[in-house]
Amino acid sequence: MKRALLLVSIVGFAACGGGIQIQADYNPQQDFSGYHTYRWAARTPTGDDDPRVFNDIIKSRVQYAVDSVMKTKGFQRMSSGNVDFLMSWHGAIDGKVSYNTVSTNYGYGWGGYYGGGWGMGMGSSRTYVNEWDEGTLILHVIDAEKDELVWMGTAQAKLNQPRSPEEARERDLELMERILETFPPNLEN
Repeated sequence: MKRALLLVSIVGFAACGGGIQIQADYNPQQDFSGYHTYRWAARTPTGDDDPRVFNDIIKSRVQYAVDSVMKTKGFQRMSSGNVDFLMSWHGAIDGKVSYNTVSTNYGYGWGGYYGGGWGMGMGSSRTYVNEWDEGTLILHVIDAEKDELVWMGTAQAKLNQPRSPEEARERDLELMERILETFPPNLEN
């Protein structure tokens, strides 16, 4: 049950400061200046969708956070009709493991207790295992006319302990602000 609670939200990353790796990539030939309206792309479920990620609660949180950030950037979400681009998202939770072996009480050298020679001490080692869950969230911007991916933002971090739905929503907004910070890209450089 504790593990299930830990994984309730894919966007329940570590505090939005350190620990989150954010990357963005885009098509530099794409003209983003004509983008004003968008809608969420329909998602086709696959047979191996992780229910910890792909469920109505997570979908609602992701879309709410993205929509809020996009609105502050001047983009309008449409439910029907022609739009300039489509938004989509994908998430994953991966179990990670690291091993750290520490050797102790091992030594050798010259000299001895009674005047010279070579000596060696007994050694031992211990391996520590660290396990954690890592969440990945990917946002896609797809040109509606060309049906082509033109921008992608990715966030990756250790998942943290569960928190209230209100706090999750607040942190999700902070996360989406960081992911979408470079959208649309400034191509005037």
